[in-house]
Amino acid sequence: MIGFLAFAGLFAAVGLALFSLIGLVIFIIKIALWTVLLPLRILFKVLMIPVALTFGAIGLAAGAAAIPILLVVVTAAVVVSALAALLALLVPAIPFILLGLMVWAVMRRREAVSTH
Repeated sequence: MIGFLAFAGLFAAVGLALFSLIGLVIFIIKIALWTVLLPLRILFKVLMIPVALTFGAIGLAAGAAAIPILLVVVTAAVVVSALAALLALLVPAIPFILLGLMVWAVMRRREAVSTH
């Protein structure tokens, strides 16, 4: 049993060493390619500046056109939600309001009708 555990540990150590060596080789290749291709990356980024500015201008125009519509929709949503909140506060008070109206109807003084 101990031999099996030692063999498993040795197997894991060899695997980790192998993968770290492969990772180191890939890292060195990545650094070399990144250094060699850096001028091309800079050139492509400089060439993309007009395209990015064009897309930015189109997005700005679309946003400016959408602002009035968005304001109308948001205003309508605020008004509807305010009415819903007011209704939600008043609905539970309906029985008390009706009770108060009934008490007022019973207790109010009626004016005496004069018969001249």
